[in-house]
Amino acid sequence: MAPQLSSLSRSGRLRRTATAAALATAVALVAACGGGSADEPAASGGTTTVRFGFNWVDDVEWAGYYLADQKGYFAANGVKAELVPGGENTPAVTQLIAAGKVDMGVSSDELQIINANKEGGDYVVIAATYAKSPYGLTWLAKTPINSPADLKGKKIGGHQGEQPRLDAVFTANGMKPDYTFVPMSYDPQPLVKGDMDVITSYSTNQPISLGQEGVQTKAVTFSDFGLPSYGDLIFASRSYLDSHQEAVSGFLKALLQGIDDNVADPAAGVSATVKGAGPDAKIDEKYATAANPAYIELLAPEADRLAVDPTFMQDKVFKGYEAAGEKDLPPVSEFVDMSFLQAAKA
Repeated sequence: MAPQLSSLSRSGRLRRTATAAALATAVALVAACGGGSADEPAASGGTTTVRFGFNWVDDVEWAGYYLADQKGYFAANGVKAELVPGGENTPAVTQLIAAGKVDMGVSSDELQIINANKEGGDYVVIAATYAKSPYGLTWLAKTPINSPADLKGKKIGGHQGEQPRLDAVFTANGMKPDYTFVPMSYDPQPLVKGDMDVITSYSTNQPISLGQEGVQTKAVTFSDFGLPSYGDLIFASRSYLDSHQEAVSGFLKALLQGIDDNVADPAAGVSATVKGAGPDAKIDEKYATAANPAYIELLAPEADRLAVDPTFMQDKVFKGYEAAGEKDLPPVSEFVDMSFLQAAKA
C-alpha cells in the first residue's frame, strides 16, 4: 500500500529566512490573542473581532488581506481583523484554532485540514485564496522537460515525505514512477550545480529568487501536471462558523475587495504588505514586486474569486490525493461550505 502523503509544511518554501525578531513577534502576537475560546464571539460596538491566522510569516502572498485592513474594508463590514502571522517555529493554524488562539485561518492545501479532522477536528473550508496552489516543480531552462513524461529517469530533489506526491504525478498520467529521489534542504543551489534535474518548489518562490540571481528556470505547478489543488484555503471550525455567520461573510466580502484592489494595482499590494508587516519582518520589496504578479496569476477569475467548486474538489483534487495513497477522504458536502462566500457576494 502506498504511504500516506504528508502535507508540505510552509517551512518547505525557500523564502527569506524569518529573523529571530520576526518570529518572536509572531509568537507574541499569537500569545496576545490567546484569551477566551475561539468559539466565543468577540464583539464591541457592533464590530466583531476576527483573529485570522496565516500559516507563514508576513508576505506579499497576503496582499489582499493587508489592503482590506488598511483601506477599511473589514471595518466597513463589521469586522475588526487581527491578522496573525505564522512562521517556521509556530504551530499549524489548525492547532492554533483548536487552542483558541485564532478563529479562522489558511492552510497551504486541503490535506492539512483533512488530517486535522482525522485527529478529531471539525474544520470546514469556506473559500480558497488561490484557485491553484503554487506548489510544483522547477528545473533549469536548458533541461528538456515539457510534459510529465519527460520526468522519466530524472533525479528529483525534494524534502522527505514528498515521494508519494511525485509518485502520483506519474500515476495520474498513466505511468509507473520512474525517477531517483534526492533528499535536499531548502536551498535550490544543488539544482544550479547539476546535482539534480528537478526540484519540488513553489512557482511564486524559487523560480523568482533564482531568476533574480540570473539563473533561468522553468516551473510548473502540480496542478499543471495532473494533480490539482487549491492554494491557501480559508477554514474554521463548524462551531465557530455557525455562531459567527455575519462576521465570517463580512470578512470574506472585505477580502474580495482587497484582492480586487491588488489585482488592479499590484504596486499598492506590495506597499500594503510592507506597511502591514511592520519593520521587523524585513520584507524584500524587490522579491515582493516580482512575486505579487505570480500570485495574482493563481487567482480565479473575478466572478469565481475565492470559490471552491465541490465537483472539482471531488473529481479532481480528491482523485489526486487518492492517487498519492490517501484513504478515507471526507464527503465533500461536509468538507466544503460555500454559503458564507455566497452571502458575501450577494
